[in-house]
Amino acid sequence: MNKALLAEIIGQRRKVLNLTLRELEAKSGVSGSHLGRIERGERFPSASILHKIAKPLGFEEVELLTLAEYLTPIETKEEPEVTFSTLDPYVAKVLSQEPVQVQRTLLGILHMLKSISKEIT
Repeated sequence: MNKALLAEIIGQRRKVLNLTLRELEAKSGVSGSHLGRIERGERFPSASILHKIAKPLGFEEVELLTLAEYLTPIETKEEPEVTFSTLDPYVAKVLSQEPVQVQRTLLGILHMLKSISKEIT
């Protein structure tokens, strides 16, 4: 995954949860200055940092590690929540023309946005 995209996802989740960097620091044990550098895309978080911030940000640890490409997505026989069939036909057509990694990344982002919207409502 693109470093800037992961940084944006982490920053947006923190803001949606109305957490300051200091609050996230207190909950995760990761320094606020390091978290700020991650959110600005100056640093790419290690697996150990992602482990520490996952729960305070409401992510499953596996979800963050997979988005950061520390883990390979596990293929399951279950139908994923977001599939091409649930997307707008035009979006699905355009997405189907992208490389598989781009498709997985975008579907992961859509899945996260859906989970964020459930938390807000």
